[in-house]
Amino acid sequence: MKIEENALIDNSLRIQSRCKYLVRIQNIEDLNKIHDLIKSNKKYFIQGEGTNIIPPTFYDGLILKSELKHINLKKNILSVGSAYNWTDLVKFCIKNDINGFENLIDIPGSVGASPIQNIGAYGADVSSLIESIDCFCLKTFKQVNLKNKDCKFSYRDSILKNSHYLIYNINFKSNLEENISSDYASIQKYIHDNSLNIDNLNKQDISAIISKVRAKALPNPDYIFNAGSFFKNPIIHKNQINFEYFGEEQLIIWDYSDTLVKVGAARLIELIQDQLSLSKNVSIYKNHSLVLITNGKATQQEVLNFASHINDMVFRTFNISLEIEPNIIN
Repeated sequence: MKIEENALIDNSLRIQSRCKYLVRIQNIEDLNKIHDLIKSNKKYFIQGEGTNIIPPTFYDGLILKSELKHINLKKNILSVGSAYNWTDLVKFCIKNDINGFENLIDIPGSVGASPIQNIGAYGADVSSLIESIDCFCLKTFKQVNLKNKDCKFSYRDSILKNSHYLIYNINFKSNLEENISSDYASIQKYIHDNSLNIDNLNKQDISAIISKVRAKALPNPDYIFNAGSFFKNPIIHKNQINFEYFGEEQLIIWDYSDTLVKVGAARLIELIQDQLSLSKNVSIYKNHSLVLITNGKATQQEVLNFASHINDMVFRTFNISLEIEPNIIN
């Protein structure tokens, strides 16, 4: 275990942020050494690669960061350390003929962060790939194995969010049957535009297509500072939507259940974007209105103020509230 005082908090929004202590957990045995640290500091946050957080200028507590990067394939289970890079895992699975991961390529972040908000993209969700999760409970200071059903996965959510569970290993299913998923509109468009035969595509082809489609729509956080999709697609009753200013045909609406619909948040923002006041250090990415970017000089409050401004305008126009997807560190 390594402890750093007044350490920088890595984050893809490039907010200049520091913490009282950064605790690097380098092996499983370190988990048994953090009891006194937690008891004496009480305030802590569990961090991955920092691609999905909005940190403050100073966090007066512990940042706990796993550095476990093992990967082991045994029988029908692929066990992966929480610090293993997510896209490296997807590439490993494709190379080793493990099905189900291909649509989730190029999502920034670590393996350990993937189940917390049940990451998903292009018609796939990580929850369908998980058999169980090995955690260390920071209340009982005991190791816990959570089965898939225990996590209560839902759209961009799970019981792991804002919980006391420090994830150190995830057990993935490695025996899923191949099921090429190409129904997502942007994938279909790419296939059509490039005259590809869907029947001839395998998971390597689909992952390559998604990488290209994703690169056009979403910025690389190494060069354009962002935290991915900033707002969730709201799930609401359709009769709640105000169509006074924009007609139903101008929105993107999917059936979600017998009584609920999912509304495309990106389209809502596109429609009101020209009414927004500009922010000095935060803006909407030109290729995808769900992505907020910074110039590397923004504070947490500036980011949240601009997000609130967007949300207020969307609510006044459509009677829909948007929920922020990245974790806000307080």
